[in-house]
Amino acid sequence: MNKLLVSIEVPSIEQKYDLFIPINKKMGTIKKYIIKGIHELSGEILKEKEYSFFDIDTGVKYGNNVYVKDSGIKNGARIIMV
Repeated sequence: MNKLLVSIEVPSIEQKYDLFIPINKKMGTIKKYIIKGIHELSGEILKEKEYSFFDIDTGVKYGNNVYVKDSGIKNGARIIMV
């Protein structure tokens, strides 16, 4: 399997998005794509700036230099973007 299905919650705009993310990319790259996509989907309500991503259930913060496959993210993970 090359992709994982995750749920991204964005409290600042009170929205939730279910996305497939590739496992062979670094989290920093994935975060940029997610932020840009949500910025566009929200009608530019969400500002394109640096956000931190945390696992909702464990509180683990995902660093930019770790590959998704090595981050501990599993299918169905719930991630909060703050």
